[in-house]
This record gives sequence, structure tokens and C-alpha cells, in this order.
Amino acid sequence: KAVLQRSIEQGGTTLRDFLQSDGKPGYFAQELQVYGRAGEPCRACGTPIESAKHGQRSTFFCRRCQR
Repeated sequence: KAVLQRSIEQGGTTLRDFLQSDGKPGYFAQELQVYGRAGEPCRACGTPIESAKHGQRSTFFCRRCQR
């Protein structure tokens, strides 16, 4: 519930060209821990974030923290 509430307060997570009804993007994407961060260190353990394709979607994960 806390993550959802923070996301709503920050206007949601804007990906690509999505805009809210008032024309503004959401800013919760800055809170994402792994999405879009392939090759960067995990904020929890420092292990490089990996990505994998599943169909037409990308998945981002820390091999150490997310087993």
C-alpha cells in the first residue's frame, strides 16, 4: 500500500510518451529500483542489474537480490 500511495502522490510511473490528463508526466519512475537500469549497480548490493527479453517485454533484475 505504501508504494502505491507514493506512486499516486508522484503522478504515477511515466514510460515513453504517456502523459496524465493535465499533460504532465508522472515522476515515480525515479523510484524504480531496477527497471531500465541494465548494467548499473543494484542499489541494495552493488551487483550489476541484468535484463532479459520475454516476448516483446524486457525484464530487469538483480541476480543476487531477486532469486
